[in-house]
Parts: sequence; structure tokens; C-alpha cells
Amino acid sequence: MLDSPRDSLTAHYLKQRAALLRFLVARMRNRDIAEDVMQDLYIKLTKANLPEQIDNPSGFLFRMAANLALDHIRKNERVRLRDRAWSDLNREKLGNEYLADAPHADDALIAKQRLAALKARLQSLSPKSREAFERHKFRGQSYKQVAQDMNISVGTVGKHLGKAIKHIMEANLENTHDI
Repeated sequence: MLDSPRDSLTAHYLKQRAALLRFLVARMRNRDIAEDVMQDLYIKLTKANLPEQIDNPSGFLFRMAANLALDHIRKNERVRLRDRAWSDLNREKLGNEYLADAPHADDALIAKQRLAALKARLQSLSPKSREAFERHKFRGQSYKQVAQDMNISVGTVGKHLGKAIKHIMEANLENTHDI
């Protein structure tokens, strides 16, 4: 015999689990979310202050499941509205359309000018240092990949990159806005 209303309701939950899950899947329209709500239902069931007598355990369980599903839906809606409000505040809109997260025209022009100045500065480097720098910084190759492709040691790659960076820093590219 079961000792408490909690034990009785837990046993009823286990018998009704498949039906409760179908109910939640229909409500949530997503099996994974319904499974999460089922887990929440079980946890709540084990911790809730239950009345001594539950006349309709199935109705009680389905009401708990419906309330948890509604709580989940409301929470997701609050998150969606909060995210949308943040997005509205932090992104530019033209009518109902968000503009692409592209840099402003001035910033893009300055970046292009700096890149052109960098490339011009690289032309005055030795061919090996320039190639190592371009492979690593522009193509995203690792030191090891650069070493293999150039048929040199990893240490030599580091020396070429150090030389290239020193050469670039001497040009003071941060303050170069026009060429």
C-alpha cells in the first residue's frame, strides 16, 4: 500500500506518463520541449505541497501539466519580447526591415585605406617575410601550415612574422588615414 498522497500521485504519474506526454506535445508542438515540461512536472510533483486527498489524480496531473506548459510558453514569449526590444534598441531599422550589421561608410573607407597602406608597406618586405605574413594573417594558416607550404621550419616562420610585424609597426598605420 502507498504511504502518502505523493506516492499515490507519483504512481499515477508513471501510469499516465504516455498520455501526459501526448497532451504536452499537442500543446507545445515540440516533443523535446514537451519532455522538458514533463521533467519539470515530475520535479514539481516531488516537491509540491499536496492536499491530503486528491479526488481526481488524472485531472490534477493534467492541470499541473497544462499550467507548466502555459508557464513555459509565457516565459519564452517574455524572452522573445525582451530580445526583440534589445534588438530594436541596438540595430538600425529602415521601415520594418533591419539594416545589415555593416560598418558605417566612414569606418569602411578608413579600413580600406588602412588595408591598402598595409599592403603597400608589405611590398617593401623581403618576399619570404611577406609570404609568411600573408599566409598566416590573411589566409589564416597556422605556423605549421605556413612552414610546410613554404618548406621552412616553424621557428623560421615566427622570425619572418616578427620581422613583418616590426616593419608594419614602424609605419604607424593606426594614424594613416590617407595614402
